[in-house]
Amino acid sequence: MDTDDPGTRADAERMYDLMQSQRRSTQSRLLRGYAVLLVVWAAAWAIGFGALWCGRDIGGVDLLPTPVAWIVFGVCMVAAIVWSIITGIRTGAGIRGRSRFQGMLYGWSWTISMVGAWLLLVGLQRAGLSDELAALLYPGAFALIVGVLYLAGGALWRAPVQYALGIVIIVVAVAATFAGTPYNFLVYAIAGPIAMVIVAVLLIRGLLPVEPRREQSDE
Repeated sequence: MDTDDPGTRADAERMYDLMQSQRRSTQSRLLRGYAVLLVVWAAAWAIGFGALWCGRDIGGVDLLPTPVAWIVFGVCMVAAIVWSIITGIRTGAGIRGRSRFQGMLYGWSWTISMVGAWLLLVGLQRAGLSDELAALLYPGAFALIVGVLYLAGGALWRAPVQYALGIVIIVVAVAATFAGTPYNFLVYAIAGPIAMVIVAVLLIRGLLPVEPRREQSDE
C-alpha cells in the first residue's frame, strides 16, 4: 500500500483523530467517576463518623442514641462501598480477558478482606478485648484494609488517583488511632473527608493524572 497516497494519509489521519477522541472521552468518563467516588466517600465518612462522634456513650457528644449512631454509620459505609463497586463496573465496561479476570479477583478480595477482618476483631473481643480498644481497632482496621486495597488497585491498573486515595486513607487511619477514643471518630469525620476532597480537586484541575503519563520513547 502506498503511504504517500493523499487518500491513504487522510484515512490514517481520520483514524488517528477518532482514536484520540475516544481516548479523551474515556479519560473524561474516568475523571468524573473518580471525582464523584471521592466525594461520595468524603460524605460517607463525614456523616458516618460524625454520627459516631455524636453517639451516646460512643463519641464526645451525646446527641444520638447508640443504635441510631451505629445504623447511620453502617448505612453510610455500605452505600460508599456499593458506589465503589458500581464505579468499578462502569470503569471496566468493555474490558475482556486477563484484565476482566483480575478485576473479578480484586472485587472478591474486598469481600474476603472485610469478612476476615470482622471475624478477627470478633475473636479478639471474645478473648477479652476492651470496648475502648475495640472502638480504636474496628474503624482503624477497616480503614487500613480499604487503604491497602486501594493501593493494590492503583498498582494493578496503574491508576494514580486510586493509589493516592489509598495513601490518604492509611494516613488518616494512623492519625485517628493515635488520637485515641473518642477523638478518633472526629479525626475520621473531619480529616478524612477534607483529604479526599483535596484529592478530588487536584484531580479535576488536572494536577493529579487519571492514568500514568506515557514515557517518552528514546530517540
